[in-house]
Amino acid sequence: MLVILMSGVVAGGYWLVRQKPVGPAKPPVAATPPAATLPAEVDQPAIAPTPSDSVADGSSAAASLESARQSTPATDLLQACWTPEQLRGSASDKKITRQASDHSPPERIAYQPPILPPKFSGSIRYVKPRNSEKLVALTFDLCEQANEKSGYDADLINYLRDHQVKATFFAGGKWMRSHPDKTMQLMADPLFEIGNHAWTHGNLRVLNGREVEEQITWTQAEYELLREKLLKSKCAAKLGDQAATAIPPSVTVFRFPYGACNSQSLAAVNQMGLAAIQWNIVTGDPAKGQTADRIARTILDRIQPGSVVIAHANGRGWHTAEALPLIVSKLRARGYLFVKISELLAQGKVIAADSCYELKPGDNLKYDRLFGIGSK
Repeated sequence: MLVILMSGVVAGGYWLVRQKPVGPAKPPVAATPPAATLPAEVDQPAIAPTPSDSVADGSSAAASLESARQSTPATDLLQACWTPEQLRGSASDKKITRQASDHSPPERIAYQPPILPPKFSGSIRYVKPRNSEKLVALTFDLCEQANEKSGYDADLINYLRDHQVKATFFAGGKWMRSHPDKTMQLMADPLFEIGNHAWTHGNLRVLNGREVEEQITWTQAEYELLREKLLKSKCAAKLGDQAATAIPPSVTVFRFPYGACNSQSLAAVNQMGLAAIQWNIVTGDPAKGQTADRIARTILDRIQPGSVVIAHANGRGWHTAEALPLIVSKLRARGYLFVKISELLAQGKVIAADSCYELKPGDNLKYDRLFGIGSK
């Protein structure tokens, strides 16, 4: 048996390593993931700064988060490896297409789980920040099933970048393999972080055993392979060791597809060293009848310090990009600071449940009969 030793980082600290043998993996299946293109060298001007987030009370924690966002090696990496035009993408990126079903694994899987601190166990709904600081985490799912290539909402990501809004993207492993260049852009951007959203959006309340393990570990592996590819590129080489320190070595947070889990799959996620992140505000943006005004009103009416908002950036978020200007401007006017999930976890008391649901226990059981189809 092979024992792989790794360490992970969450909420500002290192997790300890659990030295446990990794079970035998399935024989590798040949895969031909799309190639990512990285310019060898790009000379471009620095992006002009935009107004910073702020909180009304000017607390030290908020100031620390804001200070950490300023010029970083990751900013240099993003600018060194992509032109502004490449980062802007296009409207066609959002397109969703059907394709032959693909269940092949990543080319290499070697993941040894770190130990998750007990305070991050369970199904995390939101956080109660210290001193009731006005922190909010915007999260966007990047789901993709085995028989499709889902999209990338360039307008949404461009707005977040243009207005310096931090966010967390929960990406499926197959989505990362279908969108290698976009994935590397997101991981290289200091505004963003990537979470694990299972390999092909499998319902982990229905799957069991090895299938659950594969949904989780294959996604971990795909992130690590793309990080490795980025760091080996010529543009990253110009930054030396700074590039490696700018990008987390592994994903540390997980989101259940359909928001569905049972006690076994929740335990499996936590035992693999991942904090399971749910939400307490649902935008409802996968519904075609949803509007930007209703998305904004839902968030603005239900916001509280430490909220976690769920939306989509994979071509299935209807009018989400249009809603962002309404949301961001009004929340900033109220004194809210946008943070990544890892930052939110570090800033207060985690509020978790022992089951997974949308807004109340049992409200997502309908997805159990849609195990292989999905709605995201």
